[in-house]
Amino acid sequence: MSAMVLVVDDDAAVRRAVGGLLRDEGYRVEEAETAAKAHAALTGERAAFSAVVLDIRMPGETGLQLLARLPRPLPAPVIVLSGEASAGEAVEALRLGATDFVEKPPTAERLLTALRNALQLSELHAERERLVAALARPGSLVGESAAMRLLRETIAKVGPSDALVLIQGETGAGKERAARALHEASGRRGRLVAVNCAAIPSNLLESELFGHERGAFSGATARHLGRFEQAQGGTLLLDEIGDMPLELQSKLLRALQERTIERLGGHESIRIDVRVLAATNRDLEALMREGKFREDLYYRLNVVTLNLPPLRERRRDIPLLVEHFLAKYAGDLGDRGVAPDALDRLVGHDWPGNVRELENVVQRAMVMATSDVIMPEHLPIGPVSAAASVAVDASLEEIIERKLIECVRGLREHASANLYDLMIGLVEKPLLRAVLRETGGNQVRAAQILGINRNTLRKKLTEHGIDPDTLDG
Repeated sequence: MSAMVLVVDDDAAVRRAVGGLLRDEGYRVEEAETAAKAHAALTGERAAFSAVVLDIRMPGETGLQLLARLPRPLPAPVIVLSGEASAGEAVEALRLGATDFVEKPPTAERLLTALRNALQLSELHAERERLVAALARPGSLVGESAAMRLLRETIAKVGPSDALVLIQGETGAGKERAARALHEASGRRGRLVAVNCAAIPSNLLESELFGHERGAFSGATARHLGRFEQAQGGTLLLDEIGDMPLELQSKLLRALQERTIERLGGHESIRIDVRVLAATNRDLEALMREGKFREDLYYRLNVVTLNLPPLRERRRDIPLLVEHFLAKYAGDLGDRGVAPDALDRLVGHDWPGNVRELENVVQRAMVMATSDVIMPEHLPIGPVSAAASVAVDASLEEIIERKLIECVRGLREHASANLYDLMIGLVEKPLLRAVLRETGGNQVRAAQILGINRNTLRKKLTEHGIDPDTLDG
């Protein structure tokens, strides 16, 4: 459905002219002749405007006064329209949140450009808010690399089943987060219960998993329900399964096959309704060859395998993870941004501790930063080469996206910006220079490659101060 624009002006002729122009361009238009009617339209229950074109000077309540009393954030981007406003009024309109200022009578090209820019900026802000909200969910898997997209697709397919899943990845790569995503996709009413098989002494792990009866061993003064029973109706994550003692592996295999357990010191067979996930940072096949992991248990667990790539192999996800952790700790440590050279350092680091290490570094940097911007000196990691700050397999789109994330993050404290034109300008200049170098300064050929006419090319070269004769081939 096309965007809905509210045109606010006390002059009926202006409303007809602006409204007609916008309708001809495919926009839906509503009109209001007073600030009061505009306020009601913008704050009503059915308000769904994509943009507002607002006259700054109207009888009674002015456009500036309306802007000042609209809720924050503004219900829609506002383009201020006036033929008499002073420079001070224009600045005040922008301070109050207006996206652009267009003088009357506006040319069709100028007004439509301002409207397109406003809608683009609105979409960028909305996308950023959507991203931050999505990344804040406990089970979210942060990242847009090919590996993370495949991981999410697999979880969406496997999650609703009761299939056993083996999650493999280096320490700190996010195995528990993947397990939580699987649990949330399962629809199970019970909770996710995790047990770290490497963190519990082997003589206590059996009791921790299966529970025990009173008097089962010295010190067992009361019945204890193990993790299997605690996870009834939900999911049990056996983390670091590769460190489970061999003698306990056979009892686990029997529980998985028969779907029943017995507490230590007990004789009652207890039926379990638990979805089991296993995670490890070790090579289970190598452990099998060494006789340290049961082959039958391995194949029982390995119905579906999820492989989490280390962070160094998906560097394009690092800016998104940084944004996620900034939002996660903002409540306690305050809003922070990251300077571009600091972000380059984060992207270029190899992260032996993976996502967990990155989170700790971001949290520490937020504490150490003396302003609202994290600088390289706030990071406990050294500088990297320029080439290392971009993934080896990064596409042009991925590199541009990374820079755009920095730009959009920098807008969080600004009422308005002209990001669309800024980005076009930043891309256009190096594009023109690259094409002219390729064509040896031949403007006719360059215009053909670019798909624009020669006069347009000349105009853009002048705008960007590019002299074709000074470019090397």
